Amino acid sequence: MTQFVLVHGAWQGGWCWRPVADLLRAHGHRVFTPTLTGLGERAHLLTPETGVKTHATDLLALMDCEELTDVVLVGHSYGARPTALATAHPAVRQWVSLDGVAMGEGTALFDGAPPRAMEAAEASAVYVGAKAQLPYTADILGVPADHSGFEWVNRRQTPMPWACFAEAQPTLPPRFHTLPKAYVLALGNSLAAPRKGAAEARDNGWPMPEIDSGHMLMVTAVDETADALLAFA
Repeated sequence: MTQFVLVHGAWQGGWCWRPVADLLRAHGHRVFTPTLTGLGERAHLLTPETGVKTHATDLLALMDCEELTDVVLVGHSYGARPTALATAHPAVRQWVSLDGVAMGEGTALFDGAPPRAMEAAEASAVYVGAKAQLPYTADILGVPADHSGFEWVNRRQTPMPWACFAEAQPTLPPRFHTLPKAYVLALGNSLAAPRKGAAEARDNGWPMPEIDSGHMLMVTAVDETADALLAFA
């Protein structure tokens, strides 16, 4: 029995994994879908310091407290960054980036963004206990307006802690470089940050199964996403 830890991306929470998690559990696996600090039902915990290191700590604490072993650690989109840091935990045996962003040690996700993109980000900033960015709408994330998950995603998303985009990615732990790694590519993704993640995966020769879906493939390609993850069980 594999223990899957499925980690969401920006603006989301553990809720976004529900359909995929149900399928993995039906195959006899344990599945954890933590919500990162400052998001979802934990939005009230947002502080100015909430960033990628906070989120890596969330995941390390989960694996400690649940006494997990034989973990397949999956990070979607932004979630690739804190999950990569959390591979320091000895329970992790496989890391999977699900249409994730690039690791970019020493760089922030905002680094290199064109001025117009940063102007748009600042225009979408809100203060909810700390600075945060309003969510992209579901269609921008690859969920069509006529999809049953469109309103669900729009309704459930919460502002993203600003520091997650502005904070540089810390040095990755030594275990990250020795663990088996894979990248699941959403062929229909239109966002720049995951495209950089895919390029990084190709450069490193990681296995790259493909799914014909937009970026939110755990919503728009539930069966295919579950099947891709089951290959690592």
